[in-house]
Amino acid sequence: QTFSEAWVLTKKHFLVFLALTILIFLIGSIPSGSQYADYVKLLMENGGTMTEEMLMATAGPVAQIKTSIATIICSIIQSYFVLVLYRLTNDAVKGADVNLADRLKGGIHGFIFYLLTSFALSISIFIGTLACIIPGIFLGVRLWFAPIIAALHPERSFGDCFDQSWKMTKGHFWKLLLLGIVLILLNILGLMCCCVGVVVTSIISYFVTIIAY
Repeated sequence: QTFSEAWVLTKKHFLVFLALTILIFLIGSIPSGSQYADYVKLLMENGGTMTEEMLMATAGPVAQIKTSIATIICSIIQSYFVLVLYRLTNDAVKGADVNLADRLKGGIHGFIFYLLTSFALSISIFIGTLACIIPGIFLGVRLWFAPIIAALHPERSFGDCFDQSWKMTKGHFWKLLLLGIVLILLNILGLMCCCVGVVVTSIISYFVTIIAY
């Protein structure tokens, strides 16, 4: 039923969510795309011959630092649009008006709060994963909804987002774990469809996540 409802909403609001999802993907691809473009440019300028200087220019320490900085900047920008996407998805699930322009203008409200919550969740999962993987999976499932709560309720406190997610997922761990696995497999299937399908499966995943929330 969850996936059926998500599919109906995906079809109903497809163009709006398609544009926003593609934008998020494009922003995320900027750092690696820029590095590859530099490599191709240098390769063409040198007649297709790779030199040590070219290798250092595209893959050396300086190049890696530039790419890392670009990745951080793009991740922050990307997070803003993910926040907007969460709020739009919630509007659609609740049957409210889905207005991309209004959400883009109002997205800045609570953005830093959402960004910090997402970052804290990522750190928690990373640390848990280092501890034999299983704790990372456990924390990922139990705290799954913390960033969503931060996105939809910026008036709440930082700790309350995690506490609320912990309470909401209590007794539903295995169902949510299975749901997460299904969403991962769904997006892998989307990638296999010439990578274009992952745009559609990503939209469905957002709807499924908000419906589950």
